Amino acid sequence: MLCSSAMEAFANKDLRAGATAFEVQLFPGNHIATSTTAVTLSADGLFRYLDVNAQASEQSYSLRNVQFQLSETDLQKARQYMLISGKEVLGTEFLSGEVGYTSKEEVTIPQIDFLKNTSTAKRSISSLGMEDVKLYGLDKRFYYLSNASTPLTFTKNLKVYGTAVIASEGSIIIEEGCQFFDRVIFLSKGNITIKEGVELPKALLMAYGKVSLGAGCKLGGVIFSGGNIELLGSAQLVHDIEVVAPFMSAFYIL
Repeated sequence: MLCSSAMEAFANKDLRAGATAFEVQLFPGNHIATSTTAVTLSADGLFRYLDVNAQASEQSYSLRNVQFQLSETDLQKARQYMLISGKEVLGTEFLSGEVGYTSKEEVTIPQIDFLKNTSTAKRSISSLGMEDVKLYGLDKRFYYLSNASTPLTFTKNLKVYGTAVIASEGSIIIEEGCQFFDRVIFLSKGNITIKEGVELPKALLMAYGKVSLGAGCKLGGVIFSGGNIELLGSAQLVHDIEVVAPFMSAFYIL
């Protein structure tokens, strides 16, 4: 209860990097307990890892939380445009006049390797199997896939429930007919490929490389690409700035 209370008190605050500790007295029994809060920030300041520990006698309990937010520069771009490309936006003939877009904008990808787990910091889930996604959905957590040579692929016609930040050192492919139902953030150092008929009602896509959208896609959100953004056919695109709000994970143990 002490650990949970401390986490709830600190998680929504603007915290600086470092550690703080305080003691409390527990009744009955007049026990002394120590609560420690440790905050780590990524070098770019966009990720925050919060680790709260409570210890009394020989008992110890920890809760963890990760938060992601866009830079103020990217927030300003996202409020104005849905499609932001470092090179060109291709297939603009498939866009309606309501979708704002720009090109030749500098696009930087957040420091996703901050999410890599260490012996002392459990910041992410390091695998994402499609059978687990099918059965259990996403866990309101951060997923970090470190294998740059193997694309993360969501299989054809998969229904995906739950919200998450999914970061990959490689490319991300969402096969035909996949349906997402909740807010998802994709961060890729490779390309992001959205195939025909995919539904992403609330999605933030950020890729160092190219982002392509197949015909018949339904996408609500914002796309950042360091390469081209290419529309391969008619799609339903809705500029939704709610997807760029800060994302906070669930409070978790492991």
